[in-house]
Amino acid sequence: MSGAALLAGLQLVLAGAGEPPELAPYRALALDPAAAHALLRAANEGIRAGLGAAAVPAAAPAAAPSGRDSAAAAWPGSVRPLYVTLVRGRATRACVGSDVPPGGTLRAALRTLGAQVVASDTRHPPLEPRELDSLEVVIAFASDPQPVADPLALDPVREGLKIETERGAMAFLPGEARTVSWALREARRIGVLAGPEREARFYRFSVVTIRGPAERVRPDQE
Repeated sequence: MSGAALLAGLQLVLAGAGEPPELAPYRALALDPAAAHALLRAANEGIRAGLGAAAVPAAAPAAAPSGRDSAAAAWPGSVRPLYVTLVRGRATRACVGSDVPPGGTLRAALRTLGAQVVASDTRHPPLEPRELDSLEVVIAFASDPQPVADPLALDPVREGLKIETERGAMAFLPGEARTVSWALREARRIGVLAGPEREARFYRFSVVTIRGPAERVRPDQE
């Protein structure tokens, strides 16, 4: 993919009146075509590993970066909650994330989450290799979550929503939930939200995202 084409495929989703300062280094990273390309490649390597189509497991230590990869090896700022999502059009096929990303380096964290997104999203069935042709990879870096008393006050198109209870937590990236009511129903369906809503804690957050095509697995690797 050319640098121009990659830059055209980048998507920035910023909530509220401005960008949270902790996301500024990630906005700069996303707008660097070489770095964005390297990050998407790391996520795709993890996805292929999760499908059993890569020789190196996603959790294995990564080789020392060189060339274009060096721009994306280190976290450019404070370590952020990180998500890897597979989408088909505007529909989410699978999504995993971590408030404390695994793997040490940014590239290693993306490889690990890429491997996990194949089968770890309990909301969706496991991914099959033949689906990759129709999917895109979205990498999202999240801001610090801000508590909200009433989740219905959020705009789920522009803001992320995180729901926490004693049973667990789940997050919806901006645009993933059609409405807040739908997100609450999903939280109940998964089992994160079981009791009254007043027993849950709700947070809003912003994201900077990088978006690009999922890399196809060759037929002999399926």
